[in-house]
Amino acid sequence: MPNEATLLLGLDGVSVVRVERLEDGTRRVHLATAEETARACPECGPSPGR
Repeated sequence: MPNEATLLLGLDGVSVVRVERLEDGTRRVHLATAEETARACPECGPSPGR
């Protein structure tokens, strides 16, 4: 289930790992792939054991 920050972005297959505020006041958002198939090779599919 996505967290509130992930819902705020509204990007399918992406989840927010963390958000940090930088010294200049801007924010850096760390994202991760939440869609398992996104890690697969487009030509040969997922690696065995993954």
